[in-house]
Amino acid sequence: MQVSVVHPRVRVLHTSPDAPALDVYVDDSLRFPGIAYGQPSEYISLWPERHRLRIAPAGARRPEDTLFDEGLESLRSGLDYTLAIMGQVKSLRSVLIEDSTPLPVEGRERVPVVTRAKVRFLHASPDAPALDVGVTGNPVLFLQVAFTQVTPFKELDGGTYDVQLRRAGHDVPIARLPQYAFSGGNRYTLVALGLTDGQPPFQVMPLVDAFAVCPA
Repeated sequence: MQVSVVHPRVRVLHTSPDAPALDVYVDDSLRFPGIAYGQPSEYISLWPERHRLRIAPAGARRPEDTLFDEGLESLRSGLDYTLAIMGQVKSLRSVLIEDSTPLPVEGRERVPVVTRAKVRFLHASPDAPALDVGVTGNPVLFLQVAFTQVTPFKELDGGTYDVQLRRAGHDVPIARLPQYAFSGGNRYTLVALGLTDGQPPFQVMPLVDAFAVCPA
């Protein structure tokens, strides 16, 4: 009997503040063309195995134009991933982030609670210090998140919140996402990107996805 394989899915998020639009090759095939700064690609399916990753400026064809060429760690069947391209152009790096997460559940019956959202934080600003993240009613949602780090998901009741990014251990916000609506049944990745001292400016950008249901 042939066993079907649920292929992992991968998307690319370009967070490098001084890099041009990027072409991303997987195993020498151009799979993500022209990804602009701050732009997440659509998900594509790949085989559940290790791959070769190569990144170049969009439209570049010469081998010497390659910005980096490295292995992509093994992908697991049935999971979704974000491949975040981070750092400034002279020191680009990639961080593979698992996106799949179980639905929020309630009580012993483990009934899905679609009135709740799941939220995490990705620090992708190369010149920002470690950051604390807070929302209305929970000023310390995430603490001391350093560049390239991503937090685990936390549950949040659906509703409208003010989101604040602060230097770790300080009270004054350095970026805000005011009156942002979090809907139950969605997962959110809050991304710090840009530069605290330069352009593009430092900001917090939300990525929104419907839940991918996977085992707890």
